[in-house]
Amino acid sequence: MKEMKLKRLFSVLMAFALIIGFMPTADAAATKELKVHFIDVGQGDAILIQSPVGKTMLLDGGPKSAGKHVVDFLKAKGIKKLDFVVATHPDADHIGGLIEVLNTFNVTNFIDSGYVHTSQTYYELLTLIDKKNIKFTVAEELDKIALDPKMVIRVLYADENAKDSNDASIVLKATYNKVSFLLMGDADTAIEDYIRDKYDVSATVLKNGHHGSNTSSSATFISNVKPSVAILSYGKNNSYGHPHTAIESRLNNVGAKTYKTAVHCNITVTTDGVKHSVSNSCGKTEAKPSPAAKPAPKPVTKPAPATQTNFQNCTELRKVYPKGVGKDHPAYQPKMDRDKDGWACER
Repeated sequence: MKEMKLKRLFSVLMAFALIIGFMPTADAAATKELKVHFIDVGQGDAILIQSPVGKTMLLDGGPKSAGKHVVDFLKAKGIKKLDFVVATHPDADHIGGLIEVLNTFNVTNFIDSGYVHTSQTYYELLTLIDKKNIKFTVAEELDKIALDPKMVIRVLYADENAKDSNDASIVLKATYNKVSFLLMGDADTAIEDYIRDKYDVSATVLKNGHHGSNTSSSATFISNVKPSVAILSYGKNNSYGHPHTAIESRLNNVGAKTYKTAVHCNITVTTDGVKHSVSNSCGKTEAKPSPAAKPAPKPVTKPAPATQTNFQNCTELRKVYPKGVGKDHPAYQPKMDRDKDGWACER
């Protein structure tokens, strides 16, 4: 009889301890993981965030040709709906695939750069958002995206009045406890300078700006970020020469392990907020720091006959000269050569 009373007393004490929080429940003690997937969409960007509490965010969707692949990837991850979709800027290699995504999944919130673009792809996307009555907001600097109470996701940069679509790129920093992700869109070195002067840009994982182009990822910026992992999202044998060798050398100099969608396919970073691991769908072994490489020389081109040599910005210039122009070209303007390498408006 005495033993029975002790057992009952112990049971009461255990229940009381659970109520006042001295002893965690099994659910509270369980480790919740954050998964960030960098989807291989060829020459473009698409990033899926699966938060510790099961919320979902898709950041860009690659070109239209990648739409089905993005949808299939989301379905394979068990995605039924998307809490947030973010279009960093309206270039086709970032928003094209979102059309098929929105036609397939229910989306609660759509966050846009607000940059006005006259392309048919952007018009089609906005029409679809309106038709489906998706909540639409334009990002502003220091906005907090309420995806998950366990995470902090902040907008470090947004400019709907930018002169160039890449200059309008939304830059996000997502933090889960001690592990952070800096997602740069197509932001260039001028934007990098801006945010590193104002904010803490250090991060565990860096998604390099503009597919590894030398218009982004300056040596100073990378040394400030000091990433353990760097992600380069680009298409194999692309016409732009991405990623530029100087970028890989800079990442190597800070000891970053570099993963590339053109080599490693779909790349997933998994973290419990303290430790992190990287896996990829191509079965490649863990990336080693990129070997130091000499920067590739700029291509030498003879000035092409031009009927127009004066342009207001790089967006206008690239319509005539898609790869930009060298300093010997009559359309070259120093103000458009932001990295002062003798080549203006390169992608």
